[in-house]
Amino acid sequence: MSNISQDTFDQIYADIVAELLQKVDDGEITLTPESIVDIVKSVAAAQSGSVVGVTALDAYGEQIAVGSGIIYKQVDNKYYVVTNNHVVTDGVSYEIEFEDGSTIGAVLRGVDSLVDVAVLYFITDDTYPVAQFADSSAVEKGDIVLAVGNPNGYDFFGSVTMGIVSGLDRYFDIDNDGVNDMFVNYIQHDAAINPGNSGGALFNTDGKVIGINVIKLSATDIEGMGFAIPSNLVSAICDDIETYGYSLQKPFLGINFVDIKNNEDYFTTYGIVLPEEITEGFYIIAIDSGGSLYGYVQPGDIIVQIADIELTTAEDFVYEFSKYIVGDTISIVVYRGGQYLTIEDIVLKARAN
Repeated sequence: MSNISQDTFDQIYADIVAELLQKVDDGEITLTPESIVDIVKSVAAAQSGSVVGVTALDAYGEQIAVGSGIIYKQVDNKYYVVTNNHVVTDGVSYEIEFEDGSTIGAVLRGVDSLVDVAVLYFITDDTYPVAQFADSSAVEKGDIVLAVGNPNGYDFFGSVTMGIVSGLDRYFDIDNDGVNDMFVNYIQHDAAINPGNSGGALFNTDGKVIGINVIKLSATDIEGMGFAIPSNLVSAICDDIETYGYSLQKPFLGINFVDIKNNEDYFTTYGIVLPEEITEGFYIIAIDSGGSLYGYVQPGDIIVQIADIELTTAEDFVYEFSKYIVGDTISIVVYRGGQYLTIEDIVLKARAN
């Protein structure tokens, strides 16, 4: 492309604008202002039908759990639905419920209990809308979002609430052991969600799914803090489950640890004396017998390197470790008994479901 002067560029731009304005005056182009209300109504009308109810039944056909799900894929007459694992975990059989109250039996294809994702499918010749996943890496604070689901059950089927993205890359102590679990970088938002919204969609204003709702922080002094699993992670897990029946996305290390760099008070409180030369790494508190590192590390160890990642902070580790999947073989470097040990040939496992 040849260089042009600023004056020439300005003239070309002015000519284009003038031509467009003339076409508007002539009626060749119609400009219709679209308010946020119009956008919300458009998304709700077009996409809410892709959000369904998911019912888990016991061995006697009695309902034991209900939640929300998203129809995200159609292959011929087979429809795939994603929801949360905790919606289906105790079920023996499953049903999908639609807005008109009709139901259809569904098959559980597989789950990722670590991330709390499950995939079901149902077969029908009827036609249903299918939602699309957005690129959740493009989500920004302040983006307007819509939560669609079934809060408090099917009496409020397909409820739509609006909010904004309040934060990104949030982490939680899911199992209440005092340590943040670092396997899901949740999207925080303030669209109202309640029990029954689990597995429902978090849409952007383009009508695409940026996440599936899973957690709400509830207390008398907390309001407007909902969380969703990012769609990029959900989509990858769904692809794995469709293919293999399980997820390859998040290896389960199975360690409860304290991030040394950011938790000096923890060691002071519990009277734990660390070697002076170690200022970064993960201090191991406990090991899960089903985890990848079970049998390789023990409480009191300090892991200073996992695979090719030198451990600085938990957040940095999670970001870098995302390139590893179930089945990969890694080594670790551990400080134990006054010396560094390199432990090799550790095969990364999925969490047992």
